[in-house]
Amino acid sequence: MIAISKDMKPAKAKLTQVLILGFIAVALVACSSSAPTRTVGRMPRNDEMPKGDQGVKRKVGNPYKVAGVWYHPKEDPTYDQVGFASWYGRDFHGKKTANGEIYNMNALTAAHKTLPMPTYVKVTNLENNRSIVLRVNDRGPFVAGRLIDVSRRGAQLLGFEKQGVTRVRIQASDEQGRVASRRSTSHQVSAAPSRSSRQSPQTASEDMHFVQIGSYSSRQNADVQISALRRAGHRAESSRQVSGSQTFWRVRVGPFQERNLAEDKLDQIVADGFYEARIFTEQNR
Repeated sequence: MIAISKDMKPAKAKLTQVLILGFIAVALVACSSSAPTRTVGRMPRNDEMPKGDQGVKRKVGNPYKVAGVWYHPKEDPTYDQVGFASWYGRDFHGKKTANGEIYNMNALTAAHKTLPMPTYVKVTNLENNRSIVLRVNDRGPFVAGRLIDVSRRGAQLLGFEKQGVTRVRIQASDEQGRVASRRSTSHQVSAAPSRSSRQSPQTASEDMHFVQIGSYSSRQNADVQISALRRAGHRAESSRQVSGSQTFWRVRVGPFQERNLAEDKLDQIVADGFYEARIFTEQNR
């Protein structure tokens, strides 16, 4: 409230009041414009694996302590660990993650205690061999014996939503699921065998590896899947298999003489959305 002197003329008093109010308004605008703004990442869409910066900066993070335990985040481009995964959902849906993004339990994200945010990881359920790629944008799980918390959708695709916990392999990867740590010296040596080993009679009995996308009782369904795979750049074929009185058509890519080549192809196929794919090994007779 602004006080006006009794002996001030009405017109002059009104002009003074307007000037004072204008000054206050300008000051308030200046104060509000100088206040720092905080960027919050958007909520990803359902079934989306977020890419890019999502409106927040990438960070490794400082050491932190939870329940008496210290955790030390760090860059780890060759991260490759086996342990247990759990999942988190509705209680955190719509809330900010540790790096400022918004958690959507139906998107393809995950929480990890030490990997930078964001980091992409290939997660393989060792109980059924399903693999998917997830974006790490949160911290956790802070439960002894667990390595990663995946979103509810991630748990559904990996096939362990109902059981809650499963044994997994976690590998640092890029957005396409390509794992840098797979290129080892032993692989480079085995990729170029000597002439004597290539001509060895043992070659005929070596295992052959296939990436199988599915097995279908309908030839038409198998053909539909083959078409989808070929549009994604994968040369898939179907093979007829008879089991008792039933006939199935297996949709496969391969064969591969080396399992690590089959694993490379599996990474690519899963990254293209064929989450049921897995590796099958057969004796080459």
